[in-house]
Amino acid sequence: MTDFSMPNAEPGECCKCRGTGVYEWGTSLNGKRTNSGPCHSCAGTGRQTRSDIARNECYNRHKIIDLGA
Repeated sequence: MTDFSMPNAEPGECCKCRGTGVYEWGTSLNGKRTNSGPCHSCAGTGRQTRSDIARNECYNRHKIIDLGA
């Protein structure tokens, strides 16, 4: 599985972690996700700046090339 970054359209609250700075994935057990870690789309701050957005877009372009798409 490939985890693409999620660049915001505008600077502000991170759309991937919803402003918490922690990305959670997997099944939900008692309302809590089974896996979590720092959000790489916002570098764990909960907010994406213009430089974060540019980095995420670049990362996704390179990831697609690596996948051979």
